[in-house]
Amino acid sequence: MEKLSLLIFKNDCMGCHACEVACKQEHGLGLGPRLIRVIEKAPDFIPIYCHHCANAPCKEACPADAISRHEQGMVLIDEELCIGCKECIEACPFGAMQFNEDTEVAVKCDLCYEKIQNNEPPACAMACPTRCIFWGDMKTLNKEIEQRVTQEGNL
Repeated sequence: MEKLSLLIFKNDCMGCHACEVACKQEHGLGLGPRLIRVIEKAPDFIPIYCHHCANAPCKEACPADAISRHEQGMVLIDEELCIGCKECIEACPFGAMQFNEDTEVAVKCDLCYEKIQNNEPPACAMACPTRCIFWGDMKTLNKEIEQRVTQEGNL
């Protein structure tokens, strides 16, 4: 089975936050957690998101075994099992894990799991006006990287 992931060409990000808005709408999130967020580090914009690590530190840190790895590579949280201890948040090297104060559980990007199961792209990728967010299987994403490096000489 193919391994799915996101690929973001940060040099093309213009800091519009459309990905953040689309994600919040898709997941019904209010104030607080942002499963993808764009920070400004002048003169650049840096998207922060879950990398769905092969050996996910968040999964290892979870004492409730609420975090699992799907066969397609997505690292998912079972909110029913989450005890809200925030150990996973501390363990994430990318700052991608968030805490939802309303539900008192950890939350993170799931690559829009339900959309993907219906062969639809993640909300962030659809909303990006500069098309700097790609998603798909790792082989396709690697080809995209190779093509971009060949054309532009960088990412």
